[in-house]
Amino acid sequence: MIIKSFILEKKISLMDEYFVALFYGENIGMKDEIKDQIKKHYKNSEKIAFHQDEIIKNDKLLNEHAHNTSLFAKNKIIIINEVSDKIKNKIAAILEKPKKDLKIFLFAQNLEKKSTIRLYFEKEKNIAIIPCYQDNERTLSEYLRKKFADYIGLTQEIINLLIRNSGLDRQVLSGEVDKIKSLFLDKKINREKLITLVNNAYNLDFNSLRDASLSADKEMLNKNLGNIMLQNEDAYFYLNNLNFRIEKLLKLNEEFQKHKNIEVAMDNIRPRIFWKDKPIFYKQIKIWNLKKLEEAKKIMVETEILIKTKLNNYNNILIKNLLVRLCNKAASSF
Repeated sequence: MIIKSFILEKKISLMDEYFVALFYGENIGMKDEIKDQIKKHYKNSEKIAFHQDEIIKNDKLLNEHAHNTSLFAKNKIIIINEVSDKIKNKIAAILEKPKKDLKIFLFAQNLEKKSTIRLYFEKEKNIAIIPCYQDNERTLSEYLRKKFADYIGLTQEIINLLIRNSGLDRQVLSGEVDKIKSLFLDKKINREKLITLVNNAYNLDFNSLRDASLSADKEMLNKNLGNIMLQNEDAYFYLNNLNFRIEKLLKLNEEFQKHKNIEVAMDNIRPRIFWKDKPIFYKQIKIWNLKKLEEAKKIMVETEILIKTKLNNYNNILIKNLLVRLCNKAASSF
């Protein structure tokens, strides 16, 4: 049973109707927030979390926790992260004997249409699957209005500033929301103070790194890497800033294939490309074909996995290595 993410965000209690639910998609921030809502909604339940690899390595682990009664609460929830097709048969076996006191929530990266676990959840009516697609300006605008519903001083100008600085990434935006709430304890947003708080100087610095990397400008990239300080705690902002540009180039490439005219292609894609950004897009689209862009996405995923598994102290090094790898890929002829 497919459930729209925006419906679930408004009413997390919908999960009460399903024994197992699968969340997948590229929107990490949305999945994290839904995970938090689940934990709050089932606050009186015993909570157990696993990585899929743990379950694959220990064949009895999931069955033991799924079938054993909780010693600490009447109900139990099991959260399994980084799910893939490898776990599909184990979940199907557990579904043969559902338990009223147990809920299982699965979280996956993006799953292709032919994914066996995705197809399984889409066809079965007694289990739920929730796609968590990337946000756009409209959904993030609604997200901010909801987060600051009881605040005074939230304007469209402020909303636009926050969305632009986030790179259209909910995870980054969530961090900004927390900063703003800690600053304005009286729930009155002061525009000048907020602009200082979300000062985007380092964002602009990273944009120059991104553009040098994706433009195959090795000399400029090396120069900027030596002059710009990357923050370990902002690793996900950097990742999503790069990912947003790569996705934009993919859309632009697809439009260019249709119309064979780069100006028409740039005018057609949404969100629109600002006039001052068109020269850099024009340069990059001549470098990146569809094959290279797909390879760039794989490089991005590899780096994200490393960031999730390594100590935070190494994030800036991983981002720098990512920029160099993308630059080399941009410079390659294949």
